[in-house]
Amino acid sequence: MDRISELPEPILHHILSFLPFKQVALTCVLSKKWEETWKRYPVFKIDESILCEDERYREIRMKLLDYLEQTLQNRHCKDLMSMEKFSIDTKLFDDQELASFVDRCICYAIGSNVKRLKLEFLSKRWYELEFGLRDSWYDLPPIVLGAKSIEVLKLRGCKLELPRKSNVKLPSLRRMHLVEVFSNSRVINNLLAGCPLIGEIGIWNCEGIESLELFALERLNDIIIANNKELKRVDMTNLNVSSLSIVQPFSFVQPLTIPFEINVTFCTNLKNLRFVEAYITDEWLCELIYELPLLECLELRFCKKLKSIEISSPSLKTFSIFGCTYVVELKIDTLNLTHFTYDGGMIFLYLNALALSYVDISLSRTNLETYWNAKFIELLAQFHKYSEMLSLRVSKNEEFIVSKELRQILPSPLSICKHLNLCIKTISLPFSIAKVVDELLWIAPHIKTLSIEYSPSDAFKKISFEFSYKKPLVYEEEISSCGKSLPISCWLYCIEEVKLEFNGCKGNSTKVYSLEGGEFLEKIDGLCSSINV
Repeated sequence: MDRISELPEPILHHILSFLPFKQVALTCVLSKKWEETWKRYPVFKIDESILCEDERYREIRMKLLDYLEQTLQNRHCKDLMSMEKFSIDTKLFDDQELASFVDRCICYAIGSNVKRLKLEFLSKRWYELEFGLRDSWYDLPPIVLGAKSIEVLKLRGCKLELPRKSNVKLPSLRRMHLVEVFSNSRVINNLLAGCPLIGEIGIWNCEGIESLELFALERLNDIIIANNKELKRVDMTNLNVSSLSIVQPFSFVQPLTIPFEINVTFCTNLKNLRFVEAYITDEWLCELIYELPLLECLELRFCKKLKSIEISSPSLKTFSIFGCTYVVELKIDTLNLTHFTYDGGMIFLYLNALALSYVDISLSRTNLETYWNAKFIELLAQFHKYSEMLSLRVSKNEEFIVSKELRQILPSPLSICKHLNLCIKTISLPFSIAKVVDELLWIAPHIKTLSIEYSPSDAFKKISFEFSYKKPLVYEEEISSCGKSLPISCWLYCIEEVKLEFNGCKGNSTKVYSLEGGEFLEKIDGLCSSINV
């Protein structure tokens, strides 16, 4: 007895959703019930597994394409049910026969009231975008830009033009992603104006678009604009947008130096803001943040014009800055900031962030400053009052070594830090885990947990420590310390037990040890050698 075939059709459709589309189509030969189930299946996908270019299978391919087209036509004519998703993913260039087939299938899908339309026509060579060599696009049928049912539209490798006899209007569209699309500013702006319900826009690697105008789109929430070489201006006014990501293109052939104009007038609901490779200045960024009273998350990556950043925002909670190589100064006055991430060279940092709970610092030593270690300690000391958790990443293990002279002069920079994570990208020999731990316990005495990641070969290894303490020793009414200026007792005199966990051992296993007292440093390197860490 065939119990599966007797299941309700929605459950059969759910079962089919786990299969490749080609196998879904083959179920039509099982029985009349499965044939009817296939005909009403709400997803239709045509990809390279079906559009095989091998001449040996050309006849088989043509029969399959005829069958798929007939199935789509029957759905359209008989009005079986609305189509949930229709997608085409192929390399389509000079094959006119295939292009005509695709045109007809798209028309049938729109006639079946498709909700999600995805058309991807891939580039022949990956480097065409970098060197501007792509000269072939699929001419999108005008019917697509007037479809009433489409809610999600994703296009790649298409050429968009305004229809001659009809208006551009997609009244149900909520999400639109354009990748490697060829068009112009007039077409795109008309297209956006005809989407009153749109909530998400993504435009990547498109050509021919010089400006974007995003006006009166009350439901627009997320905007991603990335790597559009000819785009010079974006205007957004009176929008409820909450997330904006601007990525300017970078080329190894000719780096971008043209200013990029961004107008976010009255976009007071903006909460998430991201700039990558953006040609923005310190003054412009400061003024922009001042005009965004609800901004919660700010990310800056590889913005080469920034030098002295000053941020004052009562609402900002997360701030990340990566690879802005010319930045020498950061002034952050953000009382509600909780997460701070920095990746770059040594900087002067002024910080006022009472709510800060997590810090991730990645430092690269680009030159041989005489006072690098003193500056390093000074930078870490900025987080003394704020964060109990800090992640630190350095290029080499020498970069956080503090001399005995400095230890006697300077206080520990992170005396209230409870959780410290260190990642060493490259180790220099001779390398000693015990010496690294000793340095870190001076930087952050009385931490509860410590983890060290390093790479002695190709794979990263990790050692985790968990410390428990006894009451500090007192000599002549003074707390014992390792340095004269330390306000708290030295870890050496009050560690009671240390639990070690080694990850990345030989055989990918994890080993756990428990050591007593402050003499555990003498045993760490021996343990590392014995278990091949």
